[in-house]
Amino acid sequence: MFKRTSAVNKILKMQSRIRVIQGGTNAGKTYAIIPILINRAIKEQRIKITVVAETLPAVKEGALDIFKTIMVETNRWIENNWNASALIYTFTNGSRMQFKSFDSDGKAKASGKRDILFLNEANHIPFIIADALMIRSSETYIDFNPDNEFWVHTEILEQHNSEFLLLTYLDNEGISKETLEDLMIKKEKAKTSNYWANWWRVYGEGQIGNLQGVVFSNWQTIDTIPDEARLLGIGLDFGYTNDPTSAIAVYKWNDKRIVKELFYRTGMVNGDIANALPKDAVIYADSAEPKSIEEIRRRGLQIYPVTKGKDSINYGIDVMQQQEYLVTSDSTNLIKELRGYCWDVDRTGKTTNKPQGKNDHAIDAWRYHEMESISTNKGVYNIY
Repeated sequence: MFKRTSAVNKILKMQSRIRVIQGGTNAGKTYAIIPILINRAIKEQRIKITVVAETLPAVKEGALDIFKTIMVETNRWIENNWNASALIYTFTNGSRMQFKSFDSDGKAKASGKRDILFLNEANHIPFIIADALMIRSSETYIDFNPDNEFWVHTEILEQHNSEFLLLTYLDNEGISKETLEDLMIKKEKAKTSNYWANWWRVYGEGQIGNLQGVVFSNWQTIDTIPDEARLLGIGLDFGYTNDPTSAIAVYKWNDKRIVKELFYRTGMVNGDIANALPKDAVIYADSAEPKSIEEIRRRGLQIYPVTKGKDSINYGIDVMQQQEYLVTSDSTNLIKELRGYCWDVDRTGKTTNKPQGKNDHAIDAWRYHEMESISTNKGVYNIY
């Protein structure tokens, strides 16, 4: 249930035209800003509020999901007021909240003026787009995790019309005990590890840091898969109760590969998996699940176990680091994994040659395809 937190109270005290809210993980930044915007929309006649994130899937799974949850929990949601295709909610007094993403400054300029702008996870939004939106907005809220310094620090906070607020998990009285327990474990690790010390600085204390040792930097996003792109195959990583089952499709397009998240869900039995996969694609799956592979094969799919050896993870990473990739913007779980997939460190903070073995389900599925397709003649894969 929605809870009014210290984060809400502190943001409400901000007065400047541009309100910058920097904070760590689970600080309740977005959960505080969205209800403030809802109340503004209800109390003020015919105002226009625009909520923007990096991509449309990001805004749907983040700010929009929070908006719907709070509206329902506070008994304010009216289904007939919601335009699902345009992602616009119109309040009974004529005020509107719209949820959008922009892939160019031209589209941002063409979106017109608004009363209030909210740039959600703004460190993933290019400055040229953010600037085009802010200059056409009477008020702006900006939130982000401070992975590193970006345009809000070098451009916006230099302006006299901006105001800064730092939030941490301590400002979120609604944090779950499980999440708090996990944070305290990481806080302890920070005492003996440079890596975790930096992590805690960013995500625990909300201070500017730099996520060290990211494994993959050879990728960028793409909105749609071009018609001329050719499907090479699919990687599949099994999960069930706690870990999701993940499937990643890999395409070839000119001199690059395009990857797309097909599904990323818990609770999938083998029949569900088979129904969700295309029948005409070559699939490479985790060899630790031979029974599952056989059951899926008996449903008519071309599925094969990957060859896994002692150094197969590092071999697969090496293969993937030699390519340039485009990741579809709706592959939200894969993108989240890529941004946090780092080389592990020892107790002294020294980087090892092993990746951290967590939050890598989509990456594992992707890796299965890439490492296996090079060592086999199955499918339509061509080395280039």
